[in-house]
Formats: sequence, structure tokens, C-alpha cells
Amino acid sequence: MNKFIPGIYNYCNRWCERCSLSHQCLLAAREKKRLDEHRRKGEDPHDWKIIMQDVGDSLKEAMELIKKAAEERGIDLETLPEIKYEPPDPHRHSLFKTAEKYRKLAHRFLRKLKDIIQEEGIDLTKRIEIMPSPEKEAGNFQEIVFCYQVILWYHTLIPAKIYRALGTPDTRDFDSDGSAKVAYLGLTESIKALQKIYHWDKNLEDNILPLLITAERLRKGIDREFPGHRHFKRPGFDK
Repeated sequence: MNKFIPGIYNYCNRWCERCSLSHQCLLAAREKKRLDEHRRKGEDPHDWKIIMQDVGDSLKEAMELIKKAAEERGIDLETLPEIKYEPPDPHRHSLFKTAEKYRKLAHRFLRKLKDIIQEEGIDLTKRIEIMPSPEKEAGNFQEIVFCYQVILWYHTLIPAKIYRALGTPDTRDFDSDGSAKVAYLGLTESIKALQKIYHWDKNLEDNILPLLITAERLRKGIDREFPGHRHFKRPGFDK
């Protein structure tokens, strides 16, 4: 029995560290193997030169697989007719423009929130011995740190997935609905995180409200453009 779930990595949020199914993901297993091999060699797997080398190796492997599949089907890749194809440009679509607006708003907010969290962490350390319930205070603070991580993780993934969804010629395509669903779920988690931060520090209202409004506008836009995303079943995640 294959321990990996086919295609699970196509419609996930790429947050392997927090995924309960990463042990059933071929992509996660390959990435772990890549990191372990570089560390065994004394190399930094996050060094840009190493990353580009690995990307080159992956592309070479992909081309070899394509050639092998073509040969098995009796297709000569060298004699295929040249077809002119102009893919749709998602940059011009209002939904992608809104996603980019959200990304930029979130980026500015995250810089401010990071400074606040760092200051609060230092202050919390100083006050911890005189707090009536230090465990509760520390737990609340840790929850805000997690909210920061959620917004940080998704604020670039959301426009990327919307771009992919819009980049398919037929917006009713299976892949478009899957990509749209990932963006929608990321928005939902981000909205929850923003609401928690708002209740933690209402002084951030002027920063948070524009983000919440833009995020909700994006969710409604996804519903309008890709209604099939609500019924899309992601391999491994949805039953």
C-alpha cells in the first residue's frame, strides 16, 4: 500500500511544519531528504546557490520524466507542431488586483505588529514574576504570536493561488477551483487571526479594519469567480 496520498501537495497551504498529513506527502518527504542530504554534506540547504542548484536538478528530472512518458506513448517531442498560445493575464483581473492590495496592506501591518510583539515580549518577561496568573498571560501572548505567523504565512500565498486560479484558460477548470479553495481557506484563517489581534489591541483598529474589509471582499470575489471551490475535494484533506 502506497503511504503517500496522490496529489495531496497540489492543493495544500505548503505549511508542512503544521500539517498533520506531511508524513503522507511525497513532496514533503523529498524536501526532508533534500535538507538532510545537504546538512550531511555540511551545506546550508537555504543558501541561494544551493537552492538554485536543486531547482535545476528538479527541472532536469522533470524533463527526463516528460521524455520518458512521450516515448512510452510513441510521441516524438522534436516533431510536435508549434502552437501559438496566449495565456490569460491575471494581472489585469480585479480579483488579483485586490489580492495584491491585501498583500501590501498585510505586509505593512506585519512590520508594525512585529515591533509591538517584540516590545510586549520584553515587557512580559520583566513582569512575569509579579503577575497573578503568568501562565494565562503567556498563553494569550503566544496565541497572538501564532496569529502573526498565520497572517505572515498566508499574505503571499493568497495572491499566488488566486493568480494560478485566474491563469487557467477556463475558470471552471478543476485546478482553478482547487487553487481558489486554498486561497479562500487562507483568507478565512487570516480573518480569524486579525479579529483576535483586534481584541488584543484595539489601538490597531485603523490598521486591521482595512485588512478585514479587503479580505472579505476577496472571499466574495472568489465565490463569484469560482463557485465550484466550495465543492472541491482536496486529496487527503476533504472527504
